[in-house]
Amino acid sequence: MQLQQRDKELAAIGASIGCNCRPCAEHHIPAGREAGLSIRELADAVATARAIRDEGIELLAPRIDELLGGDSVAPDPAPIAERSRMHALVSIGASVGTNSHPLLQRHMAAALQLGLGPAEVLAAARMAGYVQKRASEMTADKATSTLEELGGAVHAVARS
Repeated sequence: MQLQQRDKELAAIGASIGCNCRPCAEHHIPAGREAGLSIRELADAVATARAIRDEGIELLAPRIDELLGGDSVAPDPAPIAERSRMHALVSIGASVGTNSHPLLQRHMAAALQLGLGPAEVLAAARMAGYVQKRASEMTADKATSTLEELGGAVHAVARS
């Protein structure tokens, strides 16, 4: 089953915020409006995505500390915030954007419990994956152009 454009944009907004991609957010927030999302719905989607992005960071921090040899206590996962189809789609997108497997599993399960079909959940995850991939490609391209602008010889770096 295909997602409607509105639903695709919700997942894309989640991924844009989750992976901190400014160009993605600048594209998908207006695209969400064009797809029929109200300002209130867009603001709610952004707030949901920010909360999930922040939780992803909190969930990863104890493992980073452990890898560095420090002691840390893993935070308890926040209660699942999916109250609607919209929240579920944004949450899936943000979970993909943050690369958080625990969050992704939790939010996909919640989406299924809310009544989204497996094909819809998978389509949302794929849309978010596309956004995340494009975000990393744009960032790599920007790194190359920035080096060129700063006077670095990209070809000389590549040869060494």
